[in-house]
Amino acid sequence: MRGGPGDDCEDELCLCAVSRLELLYSARSPTDYLALERDLDLFRELRMDVQTFATAASAQRELARQGRHRVPVPDLLIAACAQQHAADVVHVDRHFDVLAGVLNFTAIRYDG
Repeated sequence: MRGGPGDDCEDELCLCAVSRLELLYSARSPTDYLALERDLDLFRELRMDVQTFATAASAQRELARQGRHRVPVPDLLIAACAQQHAADVVHVDRHFDVLAGVLNFTAIRYDG
């Protein structure tokens, strides 16, 4: 995620707890895990709380009305956290484009 206007990390790449866990999941060995964990410690972490989960549930409900609710729960939570902190989501996952239609954040596709 990238912090938004008025956030204390505007234009800074940030993480939330869910994105951190997803990135750590990709480690290929215990050594890689520790190295990745150290690298991720350099990023500011955006807080997730009860409001984050309520926002995710509301977004899922809205997507269900459209017949598009089959979005992974981690993506729902990351998008809800982005809205909560007025952050953008830099992604390679089409689900964030769908979520940007029901939540207030900008989905920025990373093309490498």
